[in-house]
Amino acid sequence: MADYRKMYYVLCKAIDDVIDPLEGIPLARPYAQKLQKALLEAEEIYITTTPYAEETDDPKIIQIKTDE
Repeated sequence: MADYRKMYYVLCKAIDDVIDPLEGIPLARPYAQKLQKALLEAEEIYITTTPYAEETDDPKIIQIKTDE
C-alpha cells in the first residue's frame, strides 16, 4: 500500500523549503504564493481527513473519527 503520509511529508517539505527563496525573486513571487496557497490547502485536507481515536463513555470502546 502506498505510504501517503510519507509522500505528503516529502512533497510539502520540499515546497516549504523553496518558498522563502522564491519570494526573494520578484518574477518568482507569484509562483511562490501559489505554492504557499497549495501547501496550506493540502495541510487543511490532511488535518481534516486524518482519522484519530476519541474516547467514549465506555472505556472499552474507542471511536475512530475525522473532522469532516
